[in-house]
Amino acid sequence: MSNYTKLVDYAAKDALPSGSAGKIVSGTEINSEFSAIQTAVNSKADKASPTFTGTVTAAALTTTGAVNVVTLAASTSLTTVALTATGTVTMTIDGGAY
Repeated sequence: MSNYTKLVDYAAKDALPSGSAGKIVSGTEINSEFSAIQTAVNSKADKASPTFTGTVTAAALTTTGAVNVVTLAASTSLTTVALTATGTVTMTIDGGAY
């Protein structure tokens, strides 16, 4: 997951004197800026239906509505699970629903 970092300081261009060559905004600068934004956006999980891979860490989860943990292998190391929910909570651990 990457964060967007501004490539060109366009505000600094505003401070340059009128007619300065540095004040010109080029298409390649804009293209690079939009490419950096797109890379950062593409690396983020969708808010509506995020899919996580690897290790997901959360201090605590509070939710209203249904929570479904599809598969949690017995080999998964769980020290503490804190879940506060109003609604239906379904967990499947090695084939058994809890």
